[in-house]
Amino acid sequence: MDCAVLRGVDAGTAGVGFRSSKMEDAAAREDACREYESSLEDLTFNSKPHINMLTILAEENIAFAKDIVGIIEAQISKVFMHRILHI
Repeated sequence: MDCAVLRGVDAGTAGVGFRSSKMEDAAAREDACREYESSLEDLTFNSKPHINMLTILAEENIAFAKDIVGIIEAQISKVFMHRILHI
């Protein structure tokens, strides 16, 4: 799942300082999403330590909760569809 798709694109930013702040926020969001998604994809079996680590990562990035939920939903759909196609 591409984090840029999850967060959308903000085309109308008005001041340079505001734009810089928005760009930093977007970069932080992108990094957090990429890290969470990568770690979630590594979860291939029920592993309490790995799930705890994902929980901590989500808590540390609470500002991006909607993005993280979208990543989780996409992963569930991906796994679900994979299992249906291989039955």
